[in-house]
Amino acid sequence: MRSLQFDGETDEAFRERAGRAATVARLLVAGCLSNHQVQDMIADGSLAEAEVRRSPVVRVEFEQAYAIGEIGETLHATRSKSWGEGPWIMPLEPYDTFFDQRITYVYRESSLYNRRFEQRKRLKELLGKHRPLVELAKTRYITKTIFLRDLTDEQARAIRMILHVEPGEFWRAARGAIFLTLPPRLVQLPLEFPE
Repeated sequence: MRSLQFDGETDEAFRERAGRAATVARLLVAGCLSNHQVQDMIADGSLAEAEVRRSPVVRVEFEQAYAIGEIGETLHATRSKSWGEGPWIMPLEPYDTFFDQRITYVYRESSLYNRRFEQRKRLKELLGKHRPLVELAKTRYITKTIFLRDLTDEQARAIRMILHVEPGEFWRAARGAIFLTLPPRLVQLPLEFPE
């Protein structure tokens, strides 16, 4: 155990640090064991309680998103994410759901990453046959000048007619620099007829 003691650390400081680490570990295991999905997995035999105690599933929290998975692999997978402040390792919530064989990512409403993703997805839906313009505009090596220069008259007209913005604004939106007010998705509600 002394090999875990920092150089110059007193025995009392080491015991205090070890005690805090043990408390955190107990909280993470308790959170995992109180999760309904984990309880179901233990009940059906697809997960052993000993495995949970050895390596609990946790939430690795950031300002704009969180990831659910085992501590080490989830920290490794999120190390280069730009999701704002974080990471904070938190216990699993009772109703968290996750993929048991891979890391689960959940974006918050405030997530710029997710807003950009959703905007690009909606731009593609609206542009139909001109959808490749979204990926072209997003490409790192395509400057606004090059994009506008290579845009055909038909493509520019489609951007103006469908999105009601100029091609330069479209380029900025596809890159996630601005957010457009796009038409909502139309959804057919169920028809109910009086009997």
